[in-house]
Amino acid sequence: IEGGGSLAEQAIRLEGWLDRVLRGIVATEGEGVALRVSIDANLPPVHGDTAALQLILRNLVENSLRHGDRTLIHVDVQARASDDGVVLHYRDDGKGFEGNPQDLGRLFLRGGSSRGTGVGLYLVRSLMERMGGKVQFSHAPGGGFATTLQFQRSRV
Repeated sequence: IEGGGSLAEQAIRLEGWLDRVLRGIVATEGEGVALRVSIDANLPPVHGDTAALQLILRNLVENSLRHGDRTLIHVDVQARASDDGVVLHYRDDGKGFEGNPQDLGRLFLRGGSSRGTGVGLYLVRSLMERMGGKVQFSHAPGGGFATTLQFQRSRV
């Protein structure tokens, strides 16, 4: 998937699945993340690839841990129905990005003090676009990093 291989696109029901996957990622990444997940009931299934979506979520959590510059990062994830699918809001209370967040998602773009490779958020953008979705990176209100993922309603 990371190298541009084909996606196994299908209808994904985020209720239950999203919370389970995020908690698994946080458990794997170790201590340092306080996770809160809020998912609207009766979300429509979204169009996507479960492995790609897991990679997107893992990259967001890793980004928060790597760049948040805190001992404990609070991550808040909310999934809400939209007119044409589902909108997922991801927010952390870390240090945030010092530059223009609209520049994020470009291959090898890194902040001045970044310890990353500049690939993680590029993969988030690339995979969302390949699944027919959209991503927007921003500064979180009150500080931190925020991402909005827009998923299309499943066509199946």
